[in-house]
Amino acid sequence: MDIAADVVVIGGGINGCATAHALAKRGLTRVVLVEKGHIASGPTGRSSGIVRQHYTHETLAAMARDSVKTWTNFADEIGGDAGFVNCGVAFAGGDRDADTIRATVTMQQRLGIDARMMSVGDLEELEPALRSDGLTCGAYEPGGGYADPALATNSFAAAAQREGVTILRKTAVTALSIRAGRIEGVTTTAGGISAPVVIDVAGPWGGAIAAMAGATIPIAVSRHPVVILQRPAQWRTSTPVWVDLTEGWYYKPERQTAIMVGSVRDTETAVDPDDHDTMPTYREIEECSAAILERFPIMAEGAAQGGWAGLYDVTPDWQPVIDRIPDVDGFYVAVGFSGHGFKIGPAVGRAMAELVLDGACRSYDLNLFRYGRFAEHQSSRGAYGFGIVG
Repeated sequence: MDIAADVVVIGGGINGCATAHALAKRGLTRVVLVEKGHIASGPTGRSSGIVRQHYTHETLAAMARDSVKTWTNFADEIGGDAGFVNCGVAFAGGDRDADTIRATVTMQQRLGIDARMMSVGDLEELEPALRSDGLTCGAYEPGGGYADPALATNSFAAAAQREGVTILRKTAVTALSIRAGRIEGVTTTAGGISAPVVIDVAGPWGGAIAAMAGATIPIAVSRHPVVILQRPAQWRTSTPVWVDLTEGWYYKPERQTAIMVGSVRDTETAVDPDDHDTMPTYREIEECSAAILERFPIMAEGAAQGGWAGLYDVTPDWQPVIDRIPDVDGFYVAVGFSGHGFKIGPAVGRAMAELVLDGACRSYDLNLFRYGRFAEHQSSRGAYGFGIVG
């Protein structure tokens, strides 16, 4: 197989599929997406799927704001189903986080996001099952919630195909074709694809793809387990997604019968993206169970139902690299999303389409995500103590 394309997109996760769709919607007729497995078979398919706008960086908050609009109106904007559940998202903090929470809510409101400061009494009223020990304030955004990552990504892929995108599944990129400092295409396990533009959206494998072009992107691949617990009969009421900034955990409802528990703490242990334990250990189940009992004692009557472990492609400051590679004309990257790539996926697609087709992103200030920041010893880390919170 030797084919010609306008753009090759490497990676069939949420950001790759959203990028391919956005490019095709802008009029490109020959977009090829190459995925070494199946759509959403990487970290996207094991994402917790939380959709929230609470970021300390304005660019991220704006991207999340616009993405929430897409998740909310998915059938009309994209087509198909994203499985979005609008349950709201609550951030709960102590004295240490109060100033950051307040500044973040003020910024969100300036951006047109419906965000509200919450007292401890407000948080208790929002969820009577909450134990508020150690909490002094919080933030609440009623527009957030969660979506189904695999369903949403496959819907993006189907929409891209309707726009004319070719998707090659079970096709791995083995080399980049570069001549005189310009990209000319890719070599895959199924043959060559010539193209003047190649976009690396390969998640945990993104650093290795970038290295094929001589680009260095410091990405550590880390494993993050989540545990699903059945909620007791007396707690089958609606509750928002909860992010506990004092203890470093999140709790995401699974409809009204279960709840997901995961950690927002930074993880330093690196794993092989092609060879890692995809299930939580007994110890991890115990840790998640103990955590939710501290914040929601009603879960003493809950029961573990299972879980899984996904991957984060983590950069040193827990922010992605979204940029063109300066030394290779026509080569672009959107990698290193560090656990918060799913929720901003629709905005990433828009940003990449603008970067490629317009020469610059008009919708967002991507300076936060520039390729050269690590070589310049600069950091774009968020204001909270946990990198994934942003």
